[in-house]
Amino acid sequence: MSAVAERTNERPLYGSGSVPRRTGIFGLSIWASSFAAVGFLTSLIVGVSSDVLKGFILAAVFAVVIAPLVIRWGHRSMYEVMQLKIQWWKRAATGSTVYRSGPHSRIPGGRFRLPGLLASTTLHVGVDRLGNPFGMIYRRRGAEYTVVLECWPGGDEALTTPEKDLMTADWGAYLAGLGLPGDIIAAVAIVESIPATGYRLGLEVEQSIKQSRSEIASRIQREAAVEFPSGRSQTLCRLAITFKATTRERRTEPEEMAAELARRLPAAYEDLLNAGVEASPMSAEQIVAFVHRSYNPSAERELEELEILDESHGIDWEDAGPAAAVTKWDYYRHNGVVSVVYEMKAPPESVFTDEVLKPLLRPHDDLDRKRLALVYRPFSAGDATKQVNRDHKDARAAVNQKSGLVSAAAEMRVETTEQARQEQVRGAGLVRYSALMTITCATGSEVPNASSILESLSARAMLKLVRAYGMQDAAFAAGLGVGVLLGEHTTTSKIARNG
Repeated sequence: MSAVAERTNERPLYGSGSVPRRTGIFGLSIWASSFAAVGFLTSLIVGVSSDVLKGFILAAVFAVVIAPLVIRWGHRSMYEVMQLKIQWWKRAATGSTVYRSGPHSRIPGGRFRLPGLLASTTLHVGVDRLGNPFGMIYRRRGAEYTVVLECWPGGDEALTTPEKDLMTADWGAYLAGLGLPGDIIAAVAIVESIPATGYRLGLEVEQSIKQSRSEIASRIQREAAVEFPSGRSQTLCRLAITFKATTRERRTEPEEMAAELARRLPAAYEDLLNAGVEASPMSAEQIVAFVHRSYNPSAERELEELEILDESHGIDWEDAGPAAAVTKWDYYRHNGVVSVVYEMKAPPESVFTDEVLKPLLRPHDDLDRKRLALVYRPFSAGDATKQVNRDHKDARAAVNQKSGLVSAAAEMRVETTEQARQEQVRGAGLVRYSALMTITCATGSEVPNASSILESLSARAMLKLVRAYGMQDAAFAAGLGVGVLLGEHTTTSKIARNG
């Protein structure tokens, strides 16, 4: 009897995987090890063949050059930090940190185009084989197409532990399945909280009391519809899937890609039912609405009211951007509000339950607008096998290099990579993932308090977040889930990043 109770109360624990990296000598990165080896050999040759003093001086110079590769600030090497700073100074000097649109701007046609990485994108429409219209964001430079699914997760209703575990496994299977076709390069899951306007509730109340004969009851319901949403938030969920065009026709003709997605899209949202998520494709008008609302929160009420009345908002993709935006080193100001974007510095170091992200996902009274974007980058089946074997080999090499007591983190990395190899052989997929967290405040004075609250919530969620310094505008666009993938727009050198 007691054994059965003990099994029932067990909660499944999950791991965060391992960070892919190449380890060289003495635990240094592969680039730092290569430079150190070259510097040591060069200094030794000079010292032996010419002058010992010159050899020591040359060794000291190499040490100074290599040090910024080894010393890290946050999760970046010092070379990468310096390169980001130089690029930021160039942006500030050229005025590219300030964006102005509209009739009195330099934007062609006086449009309110989206800024930055979204400026060159276009929006196209299609209809899938089930008759559902969908919008398709096209980025010509990378020949990438992004569709957005509106999602309604099951929520936090009473579920047994086996049911939760099964839903989590089905979500993992769904992500693994994204890597099978080979042309899906990313899936971004977005959960955001925005203030509730109460329009939808008011409309439902008005429809429900049309046939009411009690004036008192009708008045009570109207007053409740006004008071109930006050100070509350509504949670919205989306899933953006980015496809890579694989033929010449699809790279240049969005209509060809729309025909392909019309065939494949229903399976993409019907398979989510196994993970407890209902989903449907968002139309082009819905995509424009949430993007415009994100850059211009003041339009939120009008957009929701038009949606409830089933009327078109009349905003084109070329006019979905802000009228003004200014990018600072550590925040982003757009249309009178201030947003701060955080990026994931490191995943949870220890095992966790399926409720680990609840503190970040749950609406908070002091954070009116917040958005968590989980970015998944699936490997294809062939690349996944090579990656897990490479990570395991590197983890074992890092342990074998040390003659003394091996750290627990190094041993854990070996176990994690070995488990990944075994799971991959059994049919599991391999996915890279990261996270972006965005908070939006009405004024700049609210940012310090909101930031401290968010840092506290991220600590409770076992997620290490750091501000996306020097790239707040790009990170804001990436957190929307409209096809902007920061890894494809990296401006720092590979040597600096892998230092």
